[in-house]
Amino acid sequence: MADEEPGVVWRTLQGLLSRPADAPAVCRARLAAREHGGAARLLGGQSEFGTWGSPTSYAARWGGTAWHVVGLAALGADPEDPRVGRAAEALLESLQPRSGGFATTRRTPPSPCFTAQVCAALVRLGFAHHPRVREAIAWLGTLTGGWACGEERHHLGGVCAVTPIATLRLVSEHAPPERDRLAGLARRAGGYLLERGLFLSGPAPRGWLVFAHPCLDRTDLLEALVPLARLGWTPEPAILAALLAVLARQDSQGRWAQQATTPFGEPSGQPGRWITLKALVVLSAFGEALAARG
Repeated sequence: MADEEPGVVWRTLQGLLSRPADAPAVCRARLAAREHGGAARLLGGQSEFGTWGSPTSYAARWGGTAWHVVGLAALGADPEDPRVGRAAEALLESLQPRSGGFATTRRTPPSPCFTAQVCAALVRLGFAHHPRVREAIAWLGTLTGGWACGEERHHLGGVCAVTPIATLRLVSEHAPPERDRLAGLARRAGGYLLERGLFLSGPAPRGWLVFAHPCLDRTDLLEALVPLARLGWTPEPAILAALLAVLARQDSQGRWAQQATTPFGEPSGQPGRWITLKALVVLSAFGEALAARG
């Protein structure tokens, strides 16, 4: 596994086993992720300018720079890889408009879900303090009346279901000491999900119980649980019920499958390294509370 997907290895060592960033095994896996695995494959198609596709079509599905940057973050790219830095800088230079949230084209208004997804990726890749990233996150906090976007397939009751989960993820990607200033944003996003019981009954986002990674412009239950786990959320009844839904999808060898085909993802129907890591992160955070409940 280490040779095939080193991005999973270093994310497991840090995110699940709490190894320090400078631990030799973490450093080896991070460096290996530059040469092997999903992130390395994406970087292999990068232009000399740090982009993919046309710079003016940065949000083109799934060939534009924006989705490649989101993919790099999701697939364990090494933030210290110069190619990753060039990709992030190229994207930040291209994003429109020049203030507020990010739009998918020059002719459309800023999109909450696109903004949150891109910000989460850029924060993970080391750009949390970039002025444009901080401004876009602040813009998300100014939106009132529920998040809405231009993608009807994202909407559930008039609200974009992708935005709150991507927002939780962008908060969780910040270093713990920096999360306090975003606590209100996290409470709003998490509250939206938990007030609806994590969609375990009644209407739910499309593909909600179909786990896949990376979640490019889609979302699912497991994707929602991971940032809740990383943020140390109280194990409310809805979270424990969701944990049972996750456990129900574990195979006899303790793994979880990639259940759908996604851009840049592992083969559908096969055990998924990233899906298994996400499930284990959630179980590590909430499993004790579930066991105590009996």
